[in-house]
Amino acid sequence: MRVCIVAGSGGVGKTTASAALALGLAAAGQRVAVVTIDPARRLAESLGLEDLGNDPRRVSNELLSSHGVEMQGELWAMMLDPKATFDDLITRLSPDARTREDVLGNRIYQQLSSAVAGSQEFTAVAKLYDLYHDGGVSSTSTSKPPSW
Repeated sequence: MRVCIVAGSGGVGKTTASAALALGLAAAGQRVAVVTIDPARRLAESLGLEDLGNDPRRVSNELLSSHGVEMQGELWAMMLDPKATFDDLITRLSPDARTREDVLGNRIYQQLSSAVAGSQEFTAVAKLYDLYHDGGVSSTSTSKPPSW
């Protein structure tokens, strides 16, 4: 399996099912990234983490083994930040530094990148694309996962 998307109405257990599926695949030897767009931080809680950010964070094998889960693979997790993902996209696609700064500093861009309907879904697909093709970690990350 390369990509599995879990979607549906709220309160039906998507986060729990996703975390369990990711944990099971990683325990069996796969390299897995689980991504949430839910700002409620339930994914971090379900994995025993304090918080998650816009870059994939490796879930410590020691943390998991302390709960009786022996890992053969790697489990990475992240909580999507649509604004940061849009900003990363502008940074990557801008032809030069001046253009990048002009766009990022534009009040209209700042409002649109934070408030456009469907931006979570769009940025989720953009982030999944990054993860699939090149590891998906921005240049500011300190722990780049291997390519998925």
